Amino acid sequence: MVSIIGPSYTNIQNIAYGRNDDPNQTFKSQILYVFLAFVTMIFFLRLPLKQVEGEGSKHKKILNMTSKVPEILMFGSLILCLIMYISSLTVELPFVRCALGACRWLNLGIFQLQAAELVKFGALFYFAKICTEYREKGGFSGRKEHMTSRGDGVLRNNRYSYQNKTNLTNTKRQKGKVGELTSEIRDILTKTEGRVFWLKYILTLGVAVFFLVVAQKDLGSALPLIAMALAMLLVSGARLKYFLIIGAAGMVLAVLALSSPHRQERLKGFLQGDSSNAYHINNALIAVGSGGLFGVGIGNNVQTAGYLPESITDSMFAVIGETIGFVGISVVLFFYYMLLSRILKVADCTKESYYQMITIGIFAWLAGHVVVNIAAMIGLVPLTGITLPLLSKGGTSLILNMAIIGLALNISQYTMRADLTDAERK
Repeated sequence: MVSIIGPSYTNIQNIAYGRNDDPNQTFKSQILYVFLAFVTMIFFLRLPLKQVEGEGSKHKKILNMTSKVPEILMFGSLILCLIMYISSLTVELPFVRCALGACRWLNLGIFQLQAAELVKFGALFYFAKICTEYREKGGFSGRKEHMTSRGDGVLRNNRYSYQNKTNLTNTKRQKGKVGELTSEIRDILTKTEGRVFWLKYILTLGVAVFFLVVAQKDLGSALPLIAMALAMLLVSGARLKYFLIIGAAGMVLAVLALSSPHRQERLKGFLQGDSSNAYHINNALIAVGSGGLFGVGIGNNVQTAGYLPESITDSMFAVIGETIGFVGISVVLFFYYMLLSRILKVADCTKESYYQMITIGIFAWLAGHVVVNIAAMIGLVPLTGITLPLLSKGGTSLILNMAIIGLALNISQYTMRADLTDAERK
């Protein structure tokens, strides 16, 4: 991680030179976020997933589904977004910072927090919880045998011998009727649980995307959130028809997203490629191309020193391409590959469903940022304003990225421990 983050701040210091009274102002502020990020990562790395109580085998989960922490994180962040949205429509509150027509940041004095990152962090635990609960009840399988318990009097679960059947026919019929009635009741409850799950899933995701895309005008943060929610749903075993329904709802949200004038300009510039609307993309492509094989070197930047917008945030990939060239880009991509493949391996080895969902969500979060940012910088997709994990300037993004990486490492330690039996893992 240090190898990935280090070159970024060297570039940030170089780019900030000459733009502020203090050429190291950006570098100094980012160092504070680096320190907070490492502290946060260590906290989540050391957070006990299970705590031994006494000398027996009883364990008390600290980070589990039975707590209300996922709901508090999810709905607390949404309430915060609602307050910020109301502030943007009425009077700007002292702890809310607005810019570019949207209120996205919480002003906490020495540093600022972006509300969209808090929404993604809460969604990571909330969607993992509801998907795991519904999955463990057999809700995604669609088969009744997964929704009802065995040996409840249903005729197909009969264990009696042929001789005993002759003597217990009447008793079995009575039990069969009771079992069938019980099965019907459970089927009704299962259908109700299914409706409740999809209501929670779609409504929460829809409200979160609305606040990010419409209220805060932050499509870039909404894309990893959607990827994270869909990845958990896919791993849970949801049927194709549900993805088609969600896709139809996504089309409606896409129309809302394109209702913003600046997004229409970005899409127009991407499709037409004219110089006025595609200024950002064109300069990003020039920066990446001018770097060549080994780059122009630190301090020799031309495009990223004055022509490329958002060079230390959204366009950090273009900065790397111009400064250290194709070789440097390859090294960065290799580090991302190692990080993401390790997270996938942890998810594959994790036997507890809840932690598996969290790990899959972490993978989708980081991979969504990497893919969309790089694709935008090389002109494959329109610009969305999404940052490059661990490299772009941004305090909240860096802190929460390190937090979820620390959590993935913690889950990896918990999964790989040889002294835990399968029973203890559950």
